[in-house]
Amino acid sequence: MTDLFKIEFLLPTAESSGPMELVMEPFAVAVTCFETPGEDTWRFEAYCTELPPYDRLEKAIADGARIAGIPVPEFSAGPLPQIDWVSENQKSFTPIRAKRFFVYPSHFDGTVPAGSLPIRMDAGMAFGTGEHGTTKGCLLMIDAVLKRRRVATALDLGCGTGILAIATGLASRATRVTASDIDPDAVLVSAENCRINGLGNRIRPIVSDGLDRRELNRPGEYDLVIANILAGPLQRLAPGIARVTAPGGDVILSGLLQDQETAVLAAYRRQGLVLRGRERLEGWSTLLLRRKSGAAT
Repeated sequence: MTDLFKIEFLLPTAESSGPMELVMEPFAVAVTCFETPGEDTWRFEAYCTELPPYDRLEKAIADGARIAGIPVPEFSAGPLPQIDWVSENQKSFTPIRAKRFFVYPSHFDGTVPAGSLPIRMDAGMAFGTGEHGTTKGCLLMIDAVLKRRRVATALDLGCGTGILAIATGLASRATRVTASDIDPDAVLVSAENCRINGLGNRIRPIVSDGLDRRELNRPGEYDLVIANILAGPLQRLAPGIARVTAPGGDVILSGLLQDQETAVLAAYRRQGLVLRGRERLEGWSTLLLRRKSGAAT
């Protein structure tokens, strides 16, 4: 079982979580921020596979506070109890409906709604079961795009469990999908989930740090690119994502808080992409953009 550590502190506003997410990015595998019940504060939590040196952590939090314009918060950091989080998550995971998609765990013994596209997805160490606002937002956007137009090739960048690649493949049998992630374990999970959902021959899972693999980096290769990661990497990847998106193609971005929309949108507008739609769920944003036909990158 992988050891996990938690860093936590209180923030005065939800907006101040954006800078904190940015400074925690080098250390954390996941972050979350939620309102403290009955109080005017927000609890920020970052989860790491190892604790960074205290002085580096202290400086990062001070830098985040300075950027956010807030007092430096007191923080705590330490190991989480040795709990089988996969098993615990599986127990609490209940079916989710997102337009045509019906996401359910393997222990579900109910009836799949008629006319839905069922996705069997157990909670695990890879991110993405449809419960989180970012994943659900992407499912809603995928449904909207594939109802509107034909998509021959798609890329799920930062695929986690592969749920978004699977949804794309189910919604359009004509679509060839590549699912990539920097984490080899996530790619293995994604490959198994594709097999379980009958798409093992149509979705290609591959390990890649962003778009570093040559086969992912061909100009105009994809009619649809989906990237559900964090705001910082989304901004850095903007030129590459724009380059591999076909003229007239769609890009779905998520993993960003609502107050991070402006910065992320600015990065993609500079690459010739235009905003076509937006979903906001649980404080998170999912953006639909389109590369202009004939746009050069």
